[in-house]
Amino acid sequence: MKSWKLLCLLLLAGCSDFGFDGYEITGQLENANGGYIYLDELTSSSILPRDSALINGDGNFLMKGQIEEIGFYRLRITQNNFVNIVLNKDDKLKLIGDVQNLYGSYKIEGSKDANLLYEFNDFNRKFGMKTDSLRRLAATYNRSPNSDSLNIIINNAYTILLNDKRNYAKQFVSDNSSSITALAAVESLDSEKELKLFIKLDRDLYALYPELGYVKSFHARVAQLSKLAVGSEAPQIVLNDPAGNKVPLASLRGKVVLVDFWASWCKPCRFENPNVVRMYNKFKEKGFEIYGVSLDKNKAAWVQAIKQDNLKWTHVSDLGFWNSAAVKLYDIKSIPQTYLLDEYGIIIGKGLRGKALEEKLEEVLGAGVGFPDIPVVGNAG
Repeated sequence: MKSWKLLCLLLLAGCSDFGFDGYEITGQLENANGGYIYLDELTSSSILPRDSALINGDGNFLMKGQIEEIGFYRLRITQNNFVNIVLNKDDKLKLIGDVQNLYGSYKIEGSKDANLLYEFNDFNRKFGMKTDSLRRLAATYNRSPNSDSLNIIINNAYTILLNDKRNYAKQFVSDNSSSITALAAVESLDSEKELKLFIKLDRDLYALYPELGYVKSFHARVAQLSKLAVGSEAPQIVLNDPAGNKVPLASLRGKVVLVDFWASWCKPCRFENPNVVRMYNKFKEKGFEIYGVSLDKNKAAWVQAIKQDNLKWTHVSDLGFWNSAAVKLYDIKSIPQTYLLDEYGIIIGKGLRGKALEEKLEEVLGAGVGFPDIPVVGNAG
């Protein structure tokens, strides 16, 4: 009998909250009148419902559960009333705020990562309030006699705010490169200009969380960015020319090559083509070549545009539109886009067009005539 009672006591103890192995989120919300609060997981591709808790009449709630690893989540009242948090598998967090406006009022405590993300969100919330004030100010004085001078002042103030935000994000990432919260901050930075910082964050996070989905995705992204960085060897492309012959990019080694991503249907590309033609004619005798990669899907339109715009250089395409193999290889998000390669196939410039491209070619190859003040405008087709 005594042994049976002892077994019951042990089972009861095992079912108690003592030593609960998992996360725990408590909350105290103002202006609550019952209802529920929900926990959603934020993956790289979707939002997944994970948990929910009843909010009592006093605005308190308790949420407990288990997750396998640290990640980004959101606590929401409705689809438009939520806050993003970082949650680890054994975190004990406390949320305080107004249920009517969670993002504008919340505070969270209980872990270093949760606190860091709160600090970053709080900075962005205040940034949003300041920019909203500037927009309202611009709208108020839009038709005043001094609107032009006021707009200059407002635009300058906005530029200062943007610079402050960029500098804050850079410092946040640098100071917290061992926390996944830095992934939220790095998204607001230009990967081209801040590649070293991206690499540092990738190195530090990958050493700590090599199997974490967010980190693996970022690691792959930085690897791709590094492949396309100035100073790296350009990824090789082998596509067909209009006659159906395979033309490797590497076949142009020994020349300075502009890899020009364009399409017949791209109006900005067509407007830029006369400038590219002029530069090709100016520099081709000095060792300059163009490798035009078209994102067309209609061969006839592609060939017609080549003829119409007088593009007398190397042209290739797989007619794959945005699904072209070269698009993924060179991480093309928009066109026109260019990569300038030296005679060894090393990237020496990116996104160069117009005057910037001509100045770079003059630097590399030397030339005579300067860029005209008024660029030639081509046929948009």
